[in-house]
Amino acid sequence: MGDSGVAKRYNRHMKKSMFVLVGLLVVALAAAQTPPPAEKLIGDAQAKAARSGKAVFVRFTASWCGWCHKMQSVLDSPSVKPIWTKYFESVAVVVLENADKMALENPGGAALMEAQGGKGQGIPYFFFVDAKSGKTIVNSLMPAVGDKKPANVGCPYAPEEVAFFVKLLEKAAPKMTAAERLTIEEGFKALSKKDG
Repeated sequence: MGDSGVAKRYNRHMKKSMFVLVGLLVVALAAAQTPPPAEKLIGDAQAKAARSGKAVFVRFTASWCGWCHKMQSVLDSPSVKPIWTKYFESVAVVVLENADKMALENPGGAALMEAQGGKGQGIPYFFFVDAKSGKTIVNSLMPAVGDKKPANVGCPYAPEEVAFFVKLLEKAAPKMTAAERLTIEEGFKALSKKDG
């Protein structure tokens, strides 16, 4: 057989090894790109929040949602973020993506949104959870008024939406000071000033 036989066996072995390696890489990449289930995200946030005495803020979002991005920009702003993170562990659950971005969705997210009263309510939709009990404190449904049905506040923008959001904060974070709530309120009021 000589050196050429050894070389052929070596080449066959290397090809098989490369196929196995490529297969493992494909599986690993697929697993790495699959978003975690919504239940896991919330469970992890609850565990952190329970240790630190915070509540959990769960926000449903999508890559295409302009209002979702506006809401996040307020929560990430230099004046609001330190207050927000003092009282809440935040979780973003991706739902309602367009067909070309369905892979971004967190498994179980749509069912969770529906279970929290968000079916047909649009996004951003959100709710606050007591980390110790796991029970919902409040969600983003504004109560019915007159002949109007309950409706999602979404990203607080109009004055009545911002006022409702502040009421939610009073329930979700009762230790938050009036001054801290006012800072968050001003952050959302600034959205309409930018657009006006």
